[in-house]
Amino acid sequence: MNKHIYGAVALAAVAALALSGCSASGGSDAGGGGDKESYAVANVVNGNLGDQGFFDDSETGMTTLKEQGVTTKTLQADANNQSQWKANVESVSTGKYDVVVVGTWQMNDILADAAKKYPKQHYVIYDSMVEGDNIASILYAQNEGSFLAGVLAATTVKNQTGLAAGAKNVGVVGGQDAVPITEFVAGFEAGVKAVDPEMEVQKAFVGDYVNSTKAYDQATAMYQKGAGVVYTVAGQAGLGALKAAKESNKFAIGVDSNQNQIQPGHILASMRKFIGNSIVTAVDADQNGELKYGETATYNLENDGVGLDFENNDDLVPEDVMKSVEDYKAKIISGEITVPTE
Repeated sequence: MNKHIYGAVALAAVAALALSGCSASGGSDAGGGGDKESYAVANVVNGNLGDQGFFDDSETGMTTLKEQGVTTKTLQADANNQSQWKANVESVSTGKYDVVVVGTWQMNDILADAAKKYPKQHYVIYDSMVEGDNIASILYAQNEGSFLAGVLAATTVKNQTGLAAGAKNVGVVGGQDAVPITEFVAGFEAGVKAVDPEMEVQKAFVGDYVNSTKAYDQATAMYQKGAGVVYTVAGQAGLGALKAAKESNKFAIGVDSNQNQIQPGHILASMRKFIGNSIVTAVDADQNGELKYGETATYNLENDGVGLDFENNDDLVPEDVMKSVEDYKAKIISGEITVPTE
């Protein structure tokens, strides 16, 4: 299945992003003070690193850029402090950085305001779309990747594989009951129904992305009600659902980064949105004067921008099941299957 490969994503995405343009000029390097000595990128995180998922995956892109010689800086913040998010964005929008990277729909209004206030600053937003002549947006077809997660979950329960023996249904624990989480849920349910139209899909929403205790309780309740596999799409809160899989001795599917070894023996796969890859691709395009500002690039199954990652999953998934997942992937890419978003 798709692995974390920069080349495959970059080749497809650069075509979508290509446009002549120049980077913001002036300012100081990431160390502060003096004239800028190298190309510089700032990553403004509306939360903290260490979530073993979404934000950590974004930081892999920054690590790669640093290895390429780019000056980088990452700003973290309280997950619920929007004033701090705004202050952090503005602090790196004065010309020191060629590109300022932000992520998630929660940053939409803050970014829109900053882009107007600092029209010479270039911005990249991932996992959301904001209009602006100095903003390049990146979206991911999480519904498509989640469809494959649904196929995997339903097939595992239908075949009564391993720890799913005796299970009757599957579940999904989401963060907030809003886009883009609802797109994950819609795709997952469609994948389940493609395998078994009668299989129940239990659903619950944490209400945020940090309350791992609540996610644990919700997932545990699903396992007690017959779920053999629970798909978690709740950011850092989802770590609680993965813990519930271990303690309930059932399976789970991770998200955003490769979470397969967080609870060894219990995580079938992780549905990846290759966030770090997409950030590197966008920055590389900007350095080459080819990033399309004012436009949106979409990463999907066809360009390997999303997909299931089975690496380091303790060989929990039989080869025939992985082949079935690949067959469904091919049907989505060909257009034979259209995956819903709601």
